[in-house]
Amino acid sequence: EPITMKKYELEIRHPQHLSEQDAEALGLFESTEILSQFDAINWRRQLVSQLEMNGAITSFTVTDTATQQCLRLSLNAYSDSDQLAFKLDSDIEIVTPQKNLFGLITLKNKDYVAFKQLSLGQARAYLNHFLDGQLDTLKDSYKTTLEKPKQT
Repeated sequence: EPITMKKYELEIRHPQHLSEQDAEALGLFESTEILSQFDAINWRRQLVSQLEMNGAITSFTVTDTATQQCLRLSLNAYSDSDQLAFKLDSDIEIVTPQKNLFGLITLKNKDYVAFKQLSLGQARAYLNHFLDGQLDTLKDSYKTTLEKPKQT
């Protein structure tokens, strides 16, 4: 039995795509091809175009054809640092127990794995986890960010 490589749908939205419908659906790829596509993007240039086009978006959306789970990396043009910053959104569900005020009832809080501020390296690493089906790694990283006290 040859192992059939998982296929992923890839959609890239460039700053000149004014609406989400304009994003390019690039077809189906194996995970290594998805990573090559990600690496082939000149993110700095995208950032410049985004700023020029005032609030335009660059996003890289990958959908697992088997599970229909989806992960989107978008470039945050208005990051505080001069490093590239990415936002990650996904429909990877995570359920966190949360006690109410008196600790009597535990509510289950439904949430989705997301990160507001990732470096290019982190964004690529998380993309790689997603492609490797290591969703638990993503969930654990997300839980860690939840546990950090909010910076004021």
